[in-house]
Amino acid sequence: MQGLITIDFGNTNPHAGLFQKHQEWQLIKVVPFKELSLYLDQLQMTPDNSSMVVCEVKAREEELEPLQHQGFFLTRVKEYWRGTKFAGMPVHYANTLGEDRLIQAFYAFKKIKENILLIDAGTFLTMDVITTSGFQGGYIIPGIETYLSTFEKGEQLKAVGLDQNISFALPKSTSEAMRDSYSGFAALAQKLIQEHKVQTVLITGGKYALWKKIFDDLALSVSVQSDPNLIHSSLHFWITTQIEPL
Repeated sequence: MQGLITIDFGNTNPHAGLFQKHQEWQLIKVVPFKELSLYLDQLQMTPDNSSMVVCEVKAREEELEPLQHQGFFLTRVKEYWRGTKFAGMPVHYANTLGEDRLIQAFYAFKKIKENILLIDAGTFLTMDVITTSGFQGGYIIPGIETYLSTFEKGEQLKAVGLDQNISFALPKSTSEAMRDSYSGFAALAQKLIQEHKVQTVLITGGKYALWKKIFDDLALSVSVQSDPNLIHSSLHFWITTQIEPL
């Protein structure tokens, strides 16, 4: 058995993907980073048979140090990020581009090979445009939970109970008016699709199902794909095709 551990240190909720190769690679499980050691023991993944690849929004040396002391070899995306290109993909964005956005865009660029709107719906939501000419740029907006939490600043609004069942119907109550205002961000997605002749929408992140429903309701003439584990698939694809054939 050969193993690969993909680690995603995003803004919140860091997690790890556990891949094993017997004849073909398979994603066995995605686990919270704080439980990684437990699952490594269960799956008998050690420094002798497994390596690690790390994507970091910010440096997390303290969390990674124990793994390095155990002998795990870490490959870091940031060590290969030069600014204007990444593994052959042109990047039209500042060096501040997050590694998670970069690596998922690279996967989409190489695997889908058409104009793509990539939506990563987490604590904050990104809408990135990737075309056959490379990474073109994108937006960062609040995720649904972050957005709804802003109503806590309103004295009369903070007591209103809210769910996340977004609707495009004209609101008829205060709770609907607050909740369904989030659907306005769908107009931004539609704008990007139209302006950049997007053919495929690729959705990932913890709230991918919400945005999948939004696009189902919009019924646009584009292909809509979802993959909640895209960051791990992307890291696996990058290291096995661009760094070393594990």
